Amino acid sequence: HYAHHLLQTYSGLFCVVINPYKRYPLYTNRCAKMYRGKRRNEVPPHLFAVSDGAYVNMLTNHENQSMLITGESGAGKTENTKKVIAYFATIGASGKKDENAEKKGSLEDQVVQTNPVLEAFGNAKTVRNDNSSRFGKFIRIHFTGSGKLAGADIETYLLEKARVISQQTLERSYHIFYQIMSGSVKGLKEKCFLSNDVYDYMIIAQGKTTIPNVDDGEEMGLTDVRLDTFVWCCSVFYFLN
Repeated sequence: HYAHHLLQTYSGLFCVVINPYKRYPLYTNRCAKMYRGKRRNEVPPHLFAVSDGAYVNMLTNHENQSMLITGESGAGKTENTKKVIAYFATIGASGKKDENAEKKGSLEDQVVQTNPVLEAFGNAKTVRNDNSSRFGKFIRIHFTGSGKLAGADIETYLLEKARVISQQTLERSYHIFYQIMSGSVKGLKEKCFLSNDVYDYMIIAQGKTTIPNVDDGEEMGLTDVRLDTFVWCCSVFYFLN
């Protein structure tokens, strides 16, 4: 399976997914359409098949459905969770356009766009994983009776607080601190009296300060939160200085 880029298979009710540490076109919109409304035995094993099965069961049986995504560090839990959310956002899209949607983005877009914020404040580089979630999360996606997306809420727990003040040699603190130091938000570092050298702040410079093939400035552009939230984060830089 792996040699032929078939990275997903079934084991009972479980869909077993191998992380190839490469990007393959396995989660495109075209791929999502292939699994829409299909029985599990009609299409190759895929995370979208499990997701669509849960969606159909919800509409047919009028009961809440649950999906558990589990695995060891680096297995791909975070990435697969994002694909599940994106799939539900796609099949549950209302298709309506209004003035508020033009300003804030559609509800589907808003649900998907929670991921960069969660990752910035809760993910970090570890020895085995450059984007390791250092917290647990329980995500509820709400649908109308007709299957249209109605909203979502997220419960978080067990954040690794010690990482804020201490990192191992080959690890980093949370992404948000390095995104701030990238300087991509104009005037932010000046407002918080930050220098341009990350090594001036030992609280985030005890290990690695960069990740190969990751642009912290570009990632900062995706972390769309209020400016005062960034200012609050900047206060952490002075804890050990």
